[in-house]
Amino acid sequence: MSQIHDVTQYLSSFVNALYASGVTEAVICPGSRSTPLALALQRQGKITPYVLMDERSAAFFALGMAKVSGKPVVLLSTSGTAAANFMPAVVEAYWAHVPLIILTADRPPELRDSGASQTIDQVRLYGSHVKWFQDMPITNGDEALNRFAAITAERAVYYASIQPHGPVHLNFPFREPLLIEDTMRSSTMMPTPRVVPSIASPHPVLIRNVVHSLRSYRQGLILVGAGLMRPALTQILRLSEKLQWPIFADPLSNIRGLDPHIIGTYDAFLRNRTDLPIIDCIIRFGAPMTSKALNLYTENSYAIIVDGENSYREPQLQPGQVIEGDLNEVLIAINQQLELESFSSDSRWYTFWMQKHHEMLARIENTMPTLREPAEPFLYYHLNQWLTPVAPVDVFVSNSMPVRDLDTFTQNPDKSIQFWANRGANGIDGIISTTMGIAAMKSQAVLITGDLAFYHDMNGLFAAKKYNLDVLIIVINNDGGGIFSFLPQSRLDHEEFETLFGTPHGLTFEHAALLYGAHYRLAKTHDQLQRAFSDLVSLKGLRILEWQTRGRPENVVMHYEFWQG
Repeated sequence: MSQIHDVTQYLSSFVNALYASGVTEAVICPGSRSTPLALALQRQGKITPYVLMDERSAAFFALGMAKVSGKPVVLLSTSGTAAANFMPAVVEAYWAHVPLIILTADRPPELRDSGASQTIDQVRLYGSHVKWFQDMPITNGDEALNRFAAITAERAVYYASIQPHGPVHLNFPFREPLLIEDTMRSSTMMPTPRVVPSIASPHPVLIRNVVHSLRSYRQGLILVGAGLMRPALTQILRLSEKLQWPIFADPLSNIRGLDPHIIGTYDAFLRNRTDLPIIDCIIRFGAPMTSKALNLYTENSYAIIVDGENSYREPQLQPGQVIEGDLNEVLIAINQQLELESFSSDSRWYTFWMQKHHEMLARIENTMPTLREPAEPFLYYHLNQWLTPVAPVDVFVSNSMPVRDLDTFTQNPDKSIQFWANRGANGIDGIISTTMGIAAMKSQAVLITGDLAFYHDMNGLFAAKKYNLDVLIIVINNDGGGIFSFLPQSRLDHEEFETLFGTPHGLTFEHAALLYGAHYRLAKTHDQLQRAFSDLVSLKGLRILEWQTRGRPENVVMHYEFWQG
């Protein structure tokens, strides 16, 4: 048999096993050495291929797809620095628990470390930022290697999918010729997992210890961080009612607005902590909270953290314990144990925090209509009202200022609005591309981003043009890095600060919209913003709304005036 035939059978076994294990999407970056894998994925017939030229952008596109689907997405590159361009998205996927299967083509062993072109050391290229790595063998036609390829595909899907989700990396060396046959081996595989995880229920002794700890505290908070929290909402509310502790919900938890007892205004009223009581204990579900004010306020509290994704996420080094396991099952067990215990709660504690919440809601309602324009919070305050007519809709929010302003000014969203962000490594790279991946899996997406994050990932706009994606991008252009004006660096000499941190660019983005065939509007006032949003939100395809806001120093003054009341 020929080498081409052997490689065809080998890769047929691999890609058919991927599909049988649940993989239905692949993002392919063009290249020579990866030709056999690209052809195998393309010709498999049931895996949908997306072909994007920029590896960094393509990786974030795949991340966005996997983020909203919860299923592993394949990501393929050729050898050399192309594979290295996946690194930022791989890091985000690892820390944000997003399942990716990264396939990198490589030179055969005899060409490694020999000066061969487009050859780097790809063995464990992503280091500790993948859950599993396999350097694949070169096939010689042995049927055992075909079985190995299928088994490896199944294991890759399994390791990417078990909690915590995350990326895995398979490195495929190929010798020339880099082709496969037109006809691939047909699949006879059944979607039966090779590895079946055991399902462990919460240990009764552990649950009793947790409840015993709770009996020692009266002044506590229930914090709900980013994650898939809606399925556990009933049990979270039940726990709050039993303890009489308030629920502080991160905007990325997507439970704000689902019940009137959920508090979302804490980031604003905790800016002034004068006369606020000490928090004895917190119970946190999911990822750490976005709000720095909240994290500082509770940093010395005893912490009971139910992660729900079997991941240790406790960066504040608080005393307490971290509980792994299914979030809903753990909550049910805690609530059942609380019913058996005599637990004394104080309704005045709960009432105190609800009063704070309603006072801040009233301040937001009274302040937002009178903002000097154009003020950045104006957008977040009106977001629910403007998006509800076109819901359901998925909204991706960039890091730095956008996700923080969302936390403060977007309250009680409709349940048909879902918020997402890349809060694993919290970078501003790949923001557009991640949104495009979300749009590829959903009917539409909205992105709210700053100007620097938009500039950083303009290549991501290509996916919308190529795949006719429905994406509305709102670019908040304050001519630089707005977040730094809130940090201690802002006290530096003005010229030094602007050079190193403010980084004004003087760019507008109309020509970027023109390049990718996007509908474009420029807004400089609140009225213009509202009209432009109304014009664009009902259109299809790529739309870019550039909002030129007040200067960065004025934005800081406005925020502090609001926080101080």
